[in-house]
Amino acid sequence: MTNLFFFPKTIAVIGATANPKKFGNAVTINILKNKNLQSELFLISPRNQEIYGLKTHNSVFNVPKDIDLAIILVPAGIVESVVDQCIEKKVKRIIIVSAGFGEIDEKGKKIEAEIAKKCKEAGIRVMGPNCVGIQNIDIGLNASFIKSAPKGNIGMISQSGSFGCACFYEMERHDLGCSKFANIGNNIDVSFGEILEFFKEDENTQIICIYLETITDGKAFYEIIKDIIPLKPIIALKGGRTTSGMKAASSHTGSMATDYKMLKTAIKQAGAVMCENVSDYITAIRTFSFLPLPKGEKIGVLTNSGGSSVLFSDKAEEFGLKLAEFSEELKKKMAPHLISLVKMVNPLDMIGVAEEEQYYNITKAMLEDPGIDIVVTCIVIPPFLEMKSDEHYRGIIRAWNNTGRGKPVIPLIMFSEGFQNLKDLAKKEKTTIYFTPHEAAYACFLLIDRMKILQLIK
Repeated sequence: MTNLFFFPKTIAVIGATANPKKFGNAVTINILKNKNLQSELFLISPRNQEIYGLKTHNSVFNVPKDIDLAIILVPAGIVESVVDQCIEKKVKRIIIVSAGFGEIDEKGKKIEAEIAKKCKEAGIRVMGPNCVGIQNIDIGLNASFIKSAPKGNIGMISQSGSFGCACFYEMERHDLGCSKFANIGNNIDVSFGEILEFFKEDENTQIICIYLETITDGKAFYEIIKDIIPLKPIIALKGGRTTSGMKAASSHTGSMATDYKMLKTAIKQAGAVMCENVSDYITAIRTFSFLPLPKGEKIGVLTNSGGSSVLFSDKAEEFGLKLAEFSEELKKKMAPHLISLVKMVNPLDMIGVAEEEQYYNITKAMLEDPGIDIVVTCIVIPPFLEMKSDEHYRGIIRAWNNTGRGKPVIPLIMFSEGFQNLKDLAKKEKTTIYFTPHEAAYACFLLIDRMKILQLIK
C-alpha cells in the first residue's frame, strides 16, 4: 500500500522553484542529485520557467504521463485546490510538505479532514501535511528537503522531520545508515502502522527506529510491533512525555501527545525498546547494528582502570545484569598473561601496565570460555609508558576477529570521543565504541533483553 511512496516511477514536484530559499527548490535539488534515479521527474511551476535545465509545467494536467507520486510544496491556502487537481489527474500518492494546517488552529484541522476525506474517496493515499518528505536511500531517492541519510540497513519513521535530519548527522559519526526514511508530519492518512508494515517486508531494512509524539490507533500500533519483533528489533523514542513536552508536541503537529506511561508499557509488552532519551536511542541503534546477540546473560569484565570497571558494575546492577564467576580453568588460562598483583576476580583489573597483548590474550580467553556470554573491555587510555592510544583497542578487535565474533564485545573506552584513530579503527572493523559506563551497561541490557524476547517467542 505504501510501496509507491518509496518506489515511484513518476514524480511531480508541485511548487518547484529556482529560488534557493524555498523548499520547492530544496526538494527538486535533492531529487536531481541522483543522476541514475529511475523515477521520471516533472516540475510544476506556474511561471513556465526552466529549473536546472528541466522544462516546467504550469499544472499537473499538462504532465503527459500518469503520476505515481505528487509532492506538494505550495502555500497552505492553495493546497486544497492543488489536491483537487491531483484527484482529477488520478495521481496515486500525495505527500503534502506544506505547513499551516492542524498544527496551527481548528480551521487547519478542518481543512486536513476535508483533504483526507476527498483523497480517501478517490483512493489516493496521503502523507503529511507539515512533513519533510520521504527517502529511499536504496535507490538514491531523496524526496525531501533535508539532507540525505547515510546508506545502511535502518528503517526510520519520525513524526519530526528535523529530528530525523539531526539523527543523520549522528549516524554518520558512528558509520550507521538508513535504507528508508519517512516523516509522516500531521498524520492525516498514512499511519505509523502502515509504514511499519512496509518496513517489515522490506529486505534491506534490518532495524526499525521510530520517533513519535502521538498515536491515533494504539491497538493497531501495538499489534504491528508485536508482529515485527520476531523478525527485526524496533527502537522507539517518545517526545511529549511531560506536561511541557505534550504542550510543545501539540503546537508541533496539532495533536495531543499520547500518554507516555501507557505507550511505554504497550511498546515494552510488544517486545520493542522504549528509550528514555536521545543518547540511549543512538546507543540502541549502534548496538543492534554492530553486535551479535549473546546466548546467555553472564558478563565478563576486564580493565586497566579499577574506577571504570567499578562505575560499569554500578550501572550493570541498575540494569539488573549479572557478572560471571570465573571458572578455575579460565583463571589458569589468564594467569600467564597477567602480573602477580592482579586478583582473579570479575571485574578483572589488569592494572595500568596492561598493553595490547594483555588485552588480546585476556579478551580472547574470556570469549572462548563457555561461562561468559558477553565481554566488556574497559579502557582508560594511559598517557604513559610510551603506550599508543589505540593499542588496547587493537588487541580487543584482534581477539574478537580471531574468535569469529560469535559473542558480543562491548569496548568501553572512557571519554575517548576525541581520539580519531579509535573511531577510524572502529569504522574499518565495522564495529562501535562506548564512551561511558551507562552506554556500555545499556548495550548489554539491550542485547540480553532481545535474546530473552526471542527465546520466549520460540
